[in-house]
Amino acid sequence: MNILSEVLGAAEHISTTTFFLRTLVVGILLYLEGRFLPHRSGGQFAGYDFTFFWMMGGITAGPLFEPKISVVNTVAIIVVLYLLHYLISYAIVKNRAFAKLLVGEAVPLISAGKVLRHNLKKNLLPLELLLSELRTVDAPNLNEIEAAAFETNGHISVLKKADHSPVTVQDLNIATSGGGFPVLLINDGKVVTTNLYKTGHDEKWLHNQLQQKGIDNANAVYVAMIDSTGTLYCSCKDNSNIQSG
Repeated sequence: MNILSEVLGAAEHISTTTFFLRTLVVGILLYLEGRFLPHRSGGQFAGYDFTFFWMMGGITAGPLFEPKISVVNTVAIIVVLYLLHYLISYAIVKNRAFAKLLVGEAVPLISAGKVLRHNLKKNLLPLELLLSELRTVDAPNLNEIEAAAFETNGHISVLKKADHSPVTVQDLNIATSGGGFPVLLINDGKVVTTNLYKTGHDEKWLHNQLQQKGIDNANAVYVAMIDSTGTLYCSCKDNSNIQSG
C-alpha cells in the first residue's frame, strides 16, 4: 500500500523502483490517449511511437524543472524506455496479430466510389476534413475515386478509378476484376489465409503460383500481393526473387 501511495500520490522522496513504476503508469495513459483519441494527420508515427517520444522528452527535461529528480533515475528510465520501444517494434514486425492489436487497421472511407458515412462518423471525421485530405493527394473529385482508406498514421490513402489514372487499364486493354487496393497474401513467410480466401483462391492455387515463379516454399517469401487484375507480386526474404505477373 505504501509503494502504491508513492506511485500514484505525492511523495517527498521516491526510489528508482517507484520512479520506474510511475513512468509505466504515465506511459499507459499516454498510449491510451494516442491510440483511442480521434486520429488526425500527424505524421508517419503509430500511437505507441508518440507515447514513447513524449515520455522521452518529458522525462529528459524532468531534472531541469524538479531538483528532487535524480539524473541517474532519468538515465535509467530513458534506457528502459528505449529497450521497451525496440522490443515492441520488433514484436509488431514479427507478429501480425500483435501489430493489429497495438497499431490498429486501416479503415475504409470510400468503397466502390461510395463514401462510407458510418466509418467517417465512427472515426469522428467530418466530411470537410475528408475533402481537405483528398485535395492534398490530388484527388479533389469524388467521381474519380474508387477507394480511400484512413491509415493508422492518420493519413488518407486514395486509389483512383482506372479511367482516371495517369495510365489507364482501358488504354492497355487489360481486363480488370473491379478495382480496389492490392491484397496482402503473404506477410514475412506467413500466408494470410483470410485474405487469400477473400480473393477466391486457396493454398493450392498460391503454391502453384509460387512454383511458377521458382519459389518452392511460402516461408521464403517476404511479401506477396495480388491486385485487381490478378497480377501476383512476390518479393523473397533474400531479395533473390522479386517479380510480378
